[in-house]
Amino acid sequence: MPVKRTPIRDHKQWLAERKFAITGSVMGAVDGCHPYITPLRLFIEKQGLVDLPDRVDDGVLRRGRIYEPAVAAAVAEQRPDWQLEKCRDYFCDEATGIGATPDFFIYGDPRGLGVLQTKTTIPSVYERDWHNGNGEVAVPRYIELQAATEAMLVDASFGVVAVLVFDPFDAPCTIVEFARDHELEQQIRDRVAQFWKDIEDGREPDVNYGADRDLLAEVRGAREGLSVDLTFDNEVVDGLAERAKLKAEIKEREERCKAVEGLLMSRMRDAVVATVPGFSIAWRISERKGYTVAPSSPRVLTIRNKKGGAA
Repeated sequence: MPVKRTPIRDHKQWLAERKFAITGSVMGAVDGCHPYITPLRLFIEKQGLVDLPDRVDDGVLRRGRIYEPAVAAAVAEQRPDWQLEKCRDYFCDEATGIGATPDFFIYGDPRGLGVLQTKTTIPSVYERDWHNGNGEVAVPRYIELQAATEAMLVDASFGVVAVLVFDPFDAPCTIVEFARDHELEQQIRDRVAQFWKDIEDGREPDVNYGADRDLLAEVRGAREGLSVDLTFDNEVVDGLAERAKLKAEIKEREERCKAVEGLLMSRMRDAVVATVPGFSIAWRISERKGYTVAPSSPRVLTIRNKKGGAA
């Protein structure tokens, strides 16, 4: 089937179009390399049985959304031979369930149509995530998959990833161009096909115990009277023992922090500001407004150490 191109009227309609497709922005989750979306979260979302809250529009997402035109302006400055046009369409191969919305189209290149994916970051993250061991620029895997998906669906001749680094004294923009990689595109199609097959067969991905903790609290139900015997689950037994040790260490350190704070308070007396080398100290009155919390019935995980002590 041909790729369907749908004009984007508004954000709500765009989200609805994407709801039951694996889009370029989450392709890294299928590959297991996405820094924010785990395979299990994607698996649950795409079943459509549970409405999970969208990722919070945090500082990183907001920065990327607001400064997308700035990245395009930096690219246009460095590549005046290109004509950039904002993409206002959603592309979807309904036969494979793969979708994408490039940030910009690139015209005027002798190779033909190009697509541009814009990113923003800070210097420390750029050095950590955008370089290989030889100091050369290397696009993070999940962004590489996103850009490749977009180029594939648009049938572009080439793709570009541009990252603008926010530095207090500069805003360098790194442009990485790539040719179509048909072997990678086939890997994308194969992994998405397997993803949909896993949903059909009810095969859940492995749980990432740390990253999926809050997700499990959102989606796991509670059946009164039901219990599970984990006596011989060594991973759980060892994990709880480790948790108890860590909790004890945390409590000890928290108590020491409180003691240091008490020391500081005793020295400051009625002063609201203290001068200490390497620190900014203020102890002011803070007014708190009253509020009412709406009733709710969350599941609460309670763990107690039978031998006593912190759990």
